[in-house]
Amino acid sequence: MNVGRLMLRNRNNRPMRSNNNRPIARRLVVALVILCAAAYVAQFQQLVQLHRLDTHHSPLTRRHVGFAAKKEYDTQLSSSKNVHIVFSTDCSGYQHYQSIASYYSIRRSGHKGPITRIVSGCTPTQQQEVTKEFEKIDPTKQKLRLHFSQSFALKGKHYKYSNKPGGLYHWMNHTTIDESVIALIDPDMTLLRPITPILGMEMSVISDKTIDNNNNLRDKETHHLLEYKDNNGRIQILRQSNLPPLPPFITKGVAAGQHFGIGGLWASAGKKDARKDFREFNLTRVCGPSSPCLNQPRRDSTDSSAHYTTREEADNNYAVGPVYIASTADWKDLLPKWHAFTPRVYEQYPKLLAEMYGFCIAAADRQLKFALSSSYMVSDARTMSPTESWVWIDEYGESARAVCKGARLNRLPDETLLRLKNYDNGYQDDTIATITMGAGPLPTTLHYCQRYDFANHTFAKRKIRHDFFRCDGTPMEFDADAIMRELDFVEASVLPENQKKVQRRMAFMICHLIPLMNLALEEYKMDMKC
Repeated sequence: MNVGRLMLRNRNNRPMRSNNNRPIARRLVVALVILCAAAYVAQFQQLVQLHRLDTHHSPLTRRHVGFAAKKEYDTQLSSSKNVHIVFSTDCSGYQHYQSIASYYSIRRSGHKGPITRIVSGCTPTQQQEVTKEFEKIDPTKQKLRLHFSQSFALKGKHYKYSNKPGGLYHWMNHTTIDESVIALIDPDMTLLRPITPILGMEMSVISDKTIDNNNNLRDKETHHLLEYKDNNGRIQILRQSNLPPLPPFITKGVAAGQHFGIGGLWASAGKKDARKDFREFNLTRVCGPSSPCLNQPRRDSTDSSAHYTTREEADNNYAVGPVYIASTADWKDLLPKWHAFTPRVYEQYPKLLAEMYGFCIAAADRQLKFALSSSYMVSDARTMSPTESWVWIDEYGESARAVCKGARLNRLPDETLLRLKNYDNGYQDDTIATITMGAGPLPTTLHYCQRYDFANHTFAKRKIRHDFFRCDGTPMEFDADAIMRELDFVEASVLPENQKKVQRRMAFMICHLIPLMNLALEEYKMDMKC
């Protein structure tokens, strides 16, 4: 008899299993069920509590050839109601007109969350004037809000950009914020699309675009960009393929922002391979002797587990600029550091971007990693860097004319209106076809911090009248025919392709910024009951 195969049998001659294994099996099954349930509940609570998204959205209907499915529920648009957009200014007329233009663009984009302008350094009279004007723009004080603070400009150094971390920190400490996500933009940003907390959730990668910079003297690398499409078939995000995976959405410990070409230069501070501005830069003087922002462990440190920031980590997670998007909880943790670090950075790096480097270093100190994307803005028409979403503009429509065709004094180009209609957020125009399936993408903002010239048109923020928004204000001039003739001339010329790209981009910015400013002026006059 084979003892190893001997089994007890019941009265029906079927094998009887030992009862000793049953409790163990039951416990294993129960443990697995509890773990699965806990994971599901945690994910569900994060989604609902942090973002207040409606989890009962309907699936898309079947698509017919040539027709887009009905958007039964738009998670992107709905989720923007829980994003509080904020921007910081001083009390100058220069940033005042930008603030008004920014507000109208946010409202027109369809963004559902509130907007706060932080104003630093006003006199009592100025504060009264700004408050009175903004109350006429939004009498409810619900959509457009104001917060006043003292000036945080660095004394004796004429550096006003420290108002940004200082003003935001003051606002955070003196305001009750109901929204779970805050997005910080610059006042010279014009929104085309709402800002949402959604990143990779319900997204699929649909293409891998290649940018070949062989003709670029500064950057001869080939870059790969990934496009992310939502369940409604709209391209939402563009980012470099070599970055860390895209998280599902903004939550505590997960932030997102615009990928900036400044990269992680600061992370090489004090090393031989550092850029000139950072060879003598001392990170310890900024963030302290035991901060994770340091790029190497202290020589006298005996803590082998201490974290320090490598150049690669800085490039992949902290090379960020506005738009900055993070949970309210993370902003509360980050702001004290950013506010404290900015003057320390400026002491060693007395230049325009000191507050931006202060932000990056503060994020590294708090180990708040940012999911970097190129699609939050276009700005510098001359750049060939993949960190801006110019590739979407370089492929605009069926011909080079598409960047401006149909644009008028107060109307955006046809191709842009078609794309905006596809996003179904704002800027709707009834003359645009209802069939938008396959319409191309758009960046979230136009960041007009550069000068744009094309066909005898110039848009430069420092050249615009500070009192542009007034009841007797006149719109900016716009000659559509001259612009189209110049576009045709550029395309027929023998200019190198990269120079043609720059000219088309200049035309794109002119044909969007001027009509958008004029639209804002029209809306301002209506709100002011001029």
